[in-house]
Amino acid sequence: MALIDDTFALLTTGTRQIGTLIPDVVIREISKDEMVVTDHPVERGASISDHAFFRPSEIEMQIAWSDSTGGYVGYATEAYEQLIALQRQREPFEVTTGSRQYQNMLLSSVSLSKDERTENISLISVRLREARIVSTQTTGAPNSAQANPAKTGATANVGQQQLKSSGTSGFASPSARA
Repeated sequence: MALIDDTFALLTTGTRQIGTLIPDVVIREISKDEMVVTDHPVERGASISDHAFFRPSEIEMQIAWSDSTGGYVGYATEAYEQLIALQRQREPFEVTTGSRQYQNMLLSSVSLSKDERTENISLISVRLREARIVSTQTTGAPNSAQANPAKTGATANVGQQQLKSSGTSGFASPSARA
């Protein structure tokens, strides 16, 4: 039994996967993780870096499916259609590449290439991008816990208010123009 488990582990290790789809072939894979370092000029043109943040991860892959792998004509086209359906769902999914696993990815681009030599193959370029998902909540401290509740307290409904004229607007009233 242990031999079967080891064999299964060898067969599944390193599998590239986009959502639930496993390409027949991965031709190329480019992963991009980028950090932005902010620069601000201070004192006579000197520049300082005071902050850094990561951009969402991106992956570009060139992948393919072949009718011969599926054993019937139309298998490669079905795989392409499944990628398009995954893109249209607009729901984040997992992606496994040769180097790591990504969470919350979306298909931002799907391109199909065909010619007379590749009629029974779906040669596809995909671009995937991480969707940063956060949850927010509103909290409010009671006015008694605030240093200046008039400025930082919650708003209150005080009914209708009338504007008061200060008499210094600089605009002439309609009766004054006549």
